[in-house]
Amino acid sequence: MENFINSLPKPLLAFLAILIGIGVFMLVSPPHTVCDTQEATLREMQKGNIFPTEVKKNKIPPTLVRAKEACQLGNSAGSCYEYFMVLKKVADDVGKASGECTAQLFNVNEVKSALNDGLELMVRLAWGTKPPEPGLERFGWMQDAEIAIFCRLKSIYIRANGEEGWTALRQRVTAKLPGEEAPFSTDPTRATVEPKKATSVLPEREIWNRSLFSVRCETY
Repeated sequence: MENFINSLPKPLLAFLAILIGIGVFMLVSPPHTVCDTQEATLREMQKGNIFPTEVKKNKIPPTLVRAKEACQLGNSAGSCYEYFMVLKKVADDVGKASGECTAQLFNVNEVKSALNDGLELMVRLAWGTKPPEPGLERFGWMQDAEIAIFCRLKSIYIRANGEEGWTALRQRVTAKLPGEEAPFSTDPTRATVEPKKATSVLPEREIWNRSLFSVRCETY
């Protein structure tokens, strides 16, 4: 093998060396695509929102963390306003991407977590601690503004994951919805009784009818 290499003309050896060098470089540092550029733009636009910022080498948690906690504790339009605005901005910024790049942007860990958690929390807040009565009560305290944000998140989710992905998310979330209110007890020694899930007391179609998933987004 060594004799063969030594027998090759030096210009050809130099050319082969350059080709090998380019190949190794592309493996180690693959060229940026259009989607990589759009992902970098999204990361910059979402800095401080879902990505932490750094001030004098100190990392500051993103707004999402505090806003989500406030929403969970307050469980009202006022306490959830900031959190829902964060989610809307994430969805809007992902929505600016070209169609072929939506999935890549959605699958950025922070983006995926924000939208998955946001959709689930909105459904759970609308559902409440027990199955809502049929009709408008399935939206809980949510009004048109909040429902429009849910629909915006839904559209981005489907754009990135398809209808099958949306169906899978819906099934995962509805499996967690309570089918009855948790019993209250003042006895600390009494074992906590886990309330039944909605899937064990209601048929799937009824759960869908009473949940935020059934909203007709074309009207929002």
